[in-house]
Amino acid sequence: MLSMTLATLGWGSWWLAFLFERLEPELAPNLGFVHGVAGTFAVLGVLCGVVTLRAKLAWILITGVPLFANGSLLMLPYLMPEFVSWQ
Repeated sequence: MLSMTLATLGWGSWWLAFLFERLEPELAPNLGFVHGVAGTFAVLGVLCGVVTLRAKLAWILITGVPLFANGSLLMLPYLMPEFVSWQ
C-alpha cells in the first residue's frame, strides 16, 4: 500500500507540473526538479515494493502493480522526451 501511495504522489507531481505548464506557464516548475521529486517517490516506492515481495504468486501479482507504476514513473523522461524537455 505504501508503494502505491508513493507512486501516486510521484505521478501527481508530474500531472500537477503539466497542469501548471498548460494553464500558467510562468508558474510552472522546472521539469528537472519535478523529475527529482517524482524520482525520489519512485525509488522509495520500488524499495518498498521489493521489500514486500513474497514467494507466493498472489504477493507477486499484487506487488507487481505498484512496482510497474513506480518503474514507469522513473522511465517517463526517457520514454517520452518530447513531452519532458529539460528546461
